[in-house]
Amino acid sequence: MASERPDTWSSIGTLADHAREGVAGIGREFRRASRHQRMRIGIVAGWALLSVTALWVACPGSGPTNSLGADVRVLKDSLVGGQQLLVRNESSAIWTDIVLTLDGEWRHEQRTMRPHDQIVLSMSQFRRSGEAAARDFKPRSLSIQCQQGRASFDLR
Repeated sequence: MASERPDTWSSIGTLADHAREGVAGIGREFRRASRHQRMRIGIVAGWALLSVTALWVACPGSGPTNSLGADVRVLKDSLVGGQQLLVRNESSAIWTDIVLTLDGEWRHEQRTMRPHDQIVLSMSQFRRSGEAAARDFKPRSLSIQCQQGRASFDLR
């Protein structure tokens, strides 16, 4: 006995026809409405559009897109002077033996970073040949290397 299953494409076609008829009916009703009703509908539709747009802008993206799961932000002109870097471990793994390198020269080492931990580093915490970077140093790139992987960021 053959199963009596409705054809999927005809169901989709029927659904599309119903939707088209519904939209056409709404269009007819809108054309028949008074100017006052149209303005009210326009205000409500505008409010709904602005609300959806605000929610879309306010909600964060899907998170870091690098294999390490790192999130890096440049904090410009902080109260302590100069730029600072905010580095977050957004992964579920503990990072070990971390080396942060600015512009391929200036290094900062850290033993571990637990998942969802963050650190804020001033430029003077980075070293090159035992010398600290200037507080007003403006790096262009950052690379993070640890046992769990590597990621590079453009800081411009």
